[in-house]
Amino acid sequence: MINDPEAHSETLTGVVLNGAHGIYDVHTGAGVLRCTLRGKLKKAFAQAQSAKSVNKSRPRYDKMLALPKSERIEHRDSSVNALPVRLSVGDYVKLHRLDSKTGLIDEILPRSSELTRKDAASTEKKPVQQTMLANLDQVALVFAAAQPQPHFAMLDRYLAICESAGIRPIVCLNKLDLPHEPYVGEAAALYARLGYTVMWTSYKTGEGVDELRQLLRDHTTLFSGPSGVGKSSLVNSIEPGMAIKTGLVSEATGKGKHTTTGSQLYPLSGGGWLADSAGIRALATYDIAPEDLAGCFVEFRPYLGECLYSNCLHIDEDGCAIQQAVEDGVIDERRYRSYTRILSGEER
Repeated sequence: MINDPEAHSETLTGVVLNGAHGIYDVHTGAGVLRCTLRGKLKKAFAQAQSAKSVNKSRPRYDKMLALPKSERIEHRDSSVNALPVRLSVGDYVKLHRLDSKTGLIDEILPRSSELTRKDAASTEKKPVQQTMLANLDQVALVFAAAQPQPHFAMLDRYLAICESAGIRPIVCLNKLDLPHEPYVGEAAALYARLGYTVMWTSYKTGEGVDELRQLLRDHTTLFSGPSGVGKSSLVNSIEPGMAIKTGLVSEATGKGKHTTTGSQLYPLSGGGWLADSAGIRALATYDIAPEDLAGCFVEFRPYLGECLYSNCLHIDEDGCAIQQAVEDGVIDERRYRSYTRILSGEER
């Protein structure tokens, strides 16, 4: 009689913490197991990758803007909801536990969200979308109130990416202990009026740290933002020693580098996960279709469908409801400029 190693194996559900070369660490109720993919799942991925390679890309925004108004019609990529071509960090899976340390992944459960970027091997003619993190709940977008001055056009781009991906953004203005310009407070008030959660924090004084820690509880959160804003110090204030685990650079000394080239999930002691990914610094709006970008600006949404032309891109068309709202002072002019820069390709 042939022994089947899976005959008495245990079926578990877990979350992928990291992975490389077809080997994945999966957190389960029975601990972290080192897992590989079942053969039929490998085959499905290979078939999906082959099918995806023939898909055509969306047109660049600047090329769309070069078209006459009458020719600005919808161009959609039918592969948006294609089968994932590989397992990603943050995916929930079903697996068989083979022994106390290993398992075999049978199935990937449906994703609630995914954060993507253009694969390094992509070209404009053959773009490949790479999922950096799956099932991400929220992104803490960390900017400094001063030193360096906050780049709100960059924040607007990040917010658009989060809106497109269906991921909750938290606007975090760090270094509250430093004197800052009045426009910083005015911008924070604007984002709060738009419905975004805005946190003021200081890793030096501890102000706002407890409140931010509560927002992370039982969620999977990515910290992102420009260099020099105090991300590593803020993360260490929330979870002592976490910046070393995640490989965040100490911005005071400039020493250190990311310990992984891919993504990783780290458990928070209060519950939840902190997501880290070196590649996330390549966040881009390349995969937001031009006709969808306006919907990624929350204050534009009440006016969508109210323009004279159904294919209006809200740049120079007659009868544009959004341009009229800007002129009337209902939509903030700076935010509108961020929209036009992203659409034209300046914010990529």
